[in-house]
Amino acid sequence: MNAQRTIAFTMISLECAAFGILSETLFFPFSIIVLAALSYVPLLRYPFSRRQVFWTTSVLAILFMAKYMLYQHEFGLDQLAIRTPLAYAAAQFVITVQLRQMFDSHFNRFLPNAFPLFGIVAFILIGDILVYGSKGRYYQILVFGYILLTGVFYQWGHAIRKPVSPEKKRWSVYVIRTGFFVVICLMGWLTATGLDRYERELDQLYYRLIEPRTGGLASRAGFSTISRLGSLSKQFDAGAEQIKLRVQSTDEPGYFRGRAFVQFFNSEWHSEIGNHNAAIIAVPPAGVQARVPQDGTWFQMGQAKSSNWIEYQVWSEISGHIFAPLNTPLVYAVADSVQFDSQDILTSRSMESGFPYSLYYPRHQLPHRPESQQALKRLLQLPYNISPEIRELSREVFAGCETPAEKIERVQAYFQNNYEYALGITIPRRVDPITYFLLEKPKAHCEYFASGSALLLRLAGVPCRYVTGYVVRERNHYDQYWVARNRHAHAWVEAWDPERGWVTVESTPAAGQPEYYAPSGTRQYWESFIGQFARLKTALQQGQWILALSEAQLPLMLLVLGVGLWFMFQWGYRCLLKVLRKRAAFKQNPIHIQELHLLLAQMDRLQAKQKLVRKPGETLMQFSRRIQNQGVSQWYQTYASSRFMPENESALALVMQLKQQLQELRGRKTPV
Repeated sequence: MNAQRTIAFTMISLECAAFGILSETLFFPFSIIVLAALSYVPLLRYPFSRRQVFWTTSVLAILFMAKYMLYQHEFGLDQLAIRTPLAYAAAQFVITVQLRQMFDSHFNRFLPNAFPLFGIVAFILIGDILVYGSKGRYYQILVFGYILLTGVFYQWGHAIRKPVSPEKKRWSVYVIRTGFFVVICLMGWLTATGLDRYERELDQLYYRLIEPRTGGLASRAGFSTISRLGSLSKQFDAGAEQIKLRVQSTDEPGYFRGRAFVQFFNSEWHSEIGNHNAAIIAVPPAGVQARVPQDGTWFQMGQAKSSNWIEYQVWSEISGHIFAPLNTPLVYAVADSVQFDSQDILTSRSMESGFPYSLYYPRHQLPHRPESQQALKRLLQLPYNISPEIRELSREVFAGCETPAEKIERVQAYFQNNYEYALGITIPRRVDPITYFLLEKPKAHCEYFASGSALLLRLAGVPCRYVTGYVVRERNHYDQYWVARNRHAHAWVEAWDPERGWVTVESTPAAGQPEYYAPSGTRQYWESFIGQFARLKTALQQGQWILALSEAQLPLMLLVLGVGLWFMFQWGYRCLLKVLRKRAAFKQNPIHIQELHLLLAQMDRLQAKQKLVRKPGETLMQFSRRIQNQGVSQWYQTYASSRFMPENESALALVMQLKQQLQELRGRKTPV
């Protein structure tokens, strides 16, 4: 028994153990361990050629990609990465590639050096979920065990390839090696612990270093915990037409909130940390007409008493965020939990990617819930270095206003009548951006209008918050879905009015508000197809075949059409290839034989018009005996006798004779 193979079996078993523990699935890892044990049997190994290795690996990649696209992946833990299901399928693919290497008879003596490297990739992919408690410790133990076995694997393979004479080594060498390995393990353990504990802070530091002007990649989308002025507009530059939300509803969705921010300093908005779990309810409230996928959960955040509800079914490309209108009380999602913060922003780390979530909003406005004075006081915070000119500007803008409603209306009119919109703004060096915007009135985009409105309202004593999200107004005319693109990302303000509750404040001029216009018909048709394909995938994952046929007829029709065209292309290609081969074989014949073939084809067509056709397997002599016309019968007999004549003058003369007789028969058109 090969010792290195035993080490490899142990290594792949550790990978399967980590896979089973973190994904909480047993069938795949148990099957891999059983199959790996069978690789000890020499009769089961096969000498894979390079071509077979390529095609086997390609087929495995296609199969696992199809599995990722069509089947649901369930995790008992909160998801950390957007592409966790893809990492799940990729880990299965990598482990299966390792299994194939164990069954390759070319590696009887020792396995390839790439074997442990595949395992490292598998561990990285397996760890692509958020791990808590004892499972995190199990994962770390398995990782360090794998690292130890990797060193033994390479050492054993080196010993097999290059045997050396036994040499007595001093005990100090082993002590140094052991100490070196312990130090590496300790450093790795401390690094992993630090990354887990300070993950958020390190992410912000990293993104600030690589993108100091935009405040980091995470804030560029405007939906992280920090949003720097100018970061949201970056979305318009990169993939402005990319769809982020698809919403099915009879009503125009409008403003969908993604993040609300409380504090403003150093040209940055900061949101509060701390989430509350939404209450889980067994059945929806009365009056809710639900059209939702299976295996979901109902979550309630506030008062949900209404006889008339608006339903928004949302397909989102942004994982973890639940974009919803202000004061949404009811959510249905394929998730274990939904969280909301102090500003009622909804998130969910456990929500299944690729599935829609449904929002239920009362059509008639419900009485607003009261806000505590402490919560409202936090929404009056101002930067410590706010200039006296801005304070004076606030007094001028709100002169004569007594109520919060009047101040809200006044600030909207002030910005829309005195400022102009432009995507982008140039701020002089060493000048506070918001101060420059408010006092110099340059052209700017929505972030500056929302931030300026929030500061002026707070100076006037109106609690408010800065909000980023999407304004969903565009509609696809083919599938009737509302669409939000990158260019529909927007910033606005929500202000507190004791009489009405929270009110949306839109201070951006009309030129800067997300447009209603839709792209060309061809693009809409393609986007409709992509959306229907996503719904088809979800229906197949749930096993709802009728829903799959009703919701995604276009992808199925195009799929059937594509398969049909593919087979037609294959059939046409084979027919063309057959014709070309016949022509090539025909060209290889002598000249008089080629002419004889052409003459026979012409005579056969001439007789076919008289409804006289040779039967399958019937020779020319047999056919000539059935022909009543003596001239035609004699022509076929002459052809049969001259078919195998060598190429000489008599054969060429006979060809000319047959050609003349054929012309005479054509001219006579004598019936048989």
